[in-house]
This record gives sequence, C-alpha cells and structure tokens, in this order.
Amino acid sequence: MHCELSASDILAEIQTESLQTFLTSVRHETSSAGSTYIPALDRHLSTANVSRTSHGWPLNRGDVIEVQGPAASGKTQFLCHMLLTCLMPSQHQGIHLGGWSKAAILFDTDGKFSTSRLHELLVSRLSRLLGRDSPHYTNVTIDLEDLATRCLENLHIFRPTSSAQLAITLIHLPNYHATNSRLQTTEIGILAIDSLSAFYWRDRYSLEQLRDATDGSSHATLPPNPLYYVVKALQEFRASHRPVILLSNWGLNAFSKPSAPGEPESPFYRQHLHPFPAPFEAHGAAEAISNIQNSQRERSASVDPSRDSPAGPARRQADVTRLPLHYHITLHPAPIDPFPASYALAEAIAQEHMRAALVNKGEIRGLLRTPGSSDVREFAFRIGDREIFVHEPERTP
Repeated sequence: MHCELSASDILAEIQTESLQTFLTSVRHETSSAGSTYIPALDRHLSTANVSRTSHGWPLNRGDVIEVQGPAASGKTQFLCHMLLTCLMPSQHQGIHLGGWSKAAILFDTDGKFSTSRLHELLVSRLSRLLGRDSPHYTNVTIDLEDLATRCLENLHIFRPTSSAQLAITLIHLPNYHATNSRLQTTEIGILAIDSLSAFYWRDRYSLEQLRDATDGSSHATLPPNPLYYVVKALQEFRASHRPVILLSNWGLNAFSKPSAPGEPESPFYRQHLHPFPAPFEAHGAAEAISNIQNSQRERSASVDPSRDSPAGPARRQADVTRLPLHYHITLHPAPIDPFPASYALAEAIAQEHMRAALVNKGEIRGLLRTPGSSDVREFAFRIGDREIFVHEPERTP
C-alpha cells in the first residue's frame, strides 16, 4: 500500500540546529581562536595542536587551559595579558595591534581582580604598539583613552561568592550573552575564572560536615562536590559558545618532596580539585584523554541523527559534563640563588643590589604540559610596573 508523506512529515525528518550552534561549529572548524603573543608559548601550542587537530595555529576555539602555581606566581597577571589580547582590536588607524577583537568574561571569585591595573596595562600596551615616536602617534594621543575604554566595555566581570553562585551564573550566561545590548552581537573569545580554588576550603568543610552528620546511615546519599556543577556548566557553555577557557588554580601540594637535603622539590602540583580533570596523575590520566577525544567528536555529534532518539539526549547530557583539559601551565617566579654560605656579611651587602635587580625584573617561568604527552615546554614573561613584557628572553651563550 502506497503511503504519501505530507510536507510537514518531510520537514519533521530534517535535522535542525540553532544558528548560534551552526556558526560556532563552522568557526571552530575553520579558524583559530587567536594567539597568546608570547612567542615561545605560541610555538609550543602550535606544535601540540598539529598533532591533535592537524591545524598549525596556537589555540582552537573551545580550548581549556589550567594555569596553576603557588601564591604570587603570576597567575592573575597571565590572565590579564590574555584578557587584553582578547579585548584589543586587530588594528587601529592602519597600525597592527594583534588583538582578537572579541569580548571576554571574567569570574573574579577571589574578589581581588584590579580593573585599574588592567586599564593601566592596556593603556601602556596601546601606547607602545601605536608608537610614541611614530608619525601616527600625534593622531592617536587624544583618543588613546577612548580606545582603551571601548576595549574594556567588552569585558564583563562577575563576582560570585560561592560555588553555587558560580555554577548558576555560568548556566545563565548564554541568556546574558543573547540579551545584553553590549554583548549580544560580539563573540566571546575568553571565559576566565580567577581562581577555581577560591571556594575549595569552604566546599570541603561543608562536605565533611555532611559526612559526619550522616555517619552510620546506610541510606544517606551525599550530594556531589559543588565543583561538579561548575564543571558541568562550564562544559555546557563551552559546547555552545566555544570560548577559550582559562582557569587559574592554586598550587597546594607538590608532586614530590625532596628525598635528601639540597634536592629540589617537584615544580608541579597535585590536583586538589575534584571532579576537575587530573591528566598527570595515575587515577585521572585515562579519563582526561577520553574527555579530549570526546570533545574532538562533538562537531560530528551535533549532526548525529541519534540525538533525536530517546537515548540521544541522555547520552549527550552525560558527555557534556566531562570537561576536557587541553593544556596545563605551571607558573613559577624565576629562581634566585641564595648567597653561598661562605659569604661574609660585607660580601652579601656589596652584591645585594644585583640580587635586588633580579627580584625587580619580575620574570615568570612557565611550564607547558599537554595531556597524553611527557614533553614539558618552557616559556617566560616579565611583569613590569605598567606592562607585561612578552618578548623572547635573552639567551646566554
């Protein structure tokens, strides 16, 4: 018996997706998110990216980067550099600036992020790139502050005071992007959280209190770590909008302590956040690699007919909670050797000015690792009073 399909039946069989999802997928496949403009870091990222995606650019849309280090190791300053790179235009009055010309979202969970410092860094960088000695400089002096203001208008800062607030804000971020008049027509280039560890001790205390309260109860079900909902919301936003995600994290416990006097401890730190990926530890390596592989299949999954089957949404919801970690950066201030024990006080005082010069130089050493690889790549930048310097470090012969 011949059965004729109506037009509505035929249309119902056509797979659909939102324009936002489609454009995000196309951009993800055809162009880079941008460069970090730290030359050594860009080279290392490009090398790692070629083996992962066959693209020779440094950053893909949707890349997730963890930036870890002890206190005062330059984590926030590194985020400042990346935020400015994202916010700045690619050129101004015919002068190449190298910015991404995109918006940025910052979650200041520590409540210590300085917008005045960011503004100072931006004005200094614009002044340098536009060139005080160039013939163009007299034409841009007046509008330098205006240009900086326009750039910073594309920075949106949230200051949650708990993991729950952070997760809820992330969940509602797509609606904020779609309805905010200053953001709805602009692509979000970076989503940064400074720092992901801000609520660690509070969340840990709450979970331990719950465990103590339910001790001995066989029917008690403890809630997941509040960070679970943050990670889940991050991955959902990553899947829909594909920003580069930068997450700063405290360095609390070194991988290994010195086994003998005089031996250095490990420059890397254990992952104290759960369920955040731990790709360099035995218990989390396989899962972290699997998360990255799943993230690379997301584009094909977005047009998978099974997504409309009863099992499709459930499978995608399970996959979306697994946040991939593409790169891990560990930051340390450049080491300064102590004075030899044989030094007399007068000798130490005589050379103190040289030591002070090294301290004031503010050089930060970065170690880049990629999940699934044992390679460790090094780069450096310097934190100045008014600018973060990213030129190549001088090499000693």
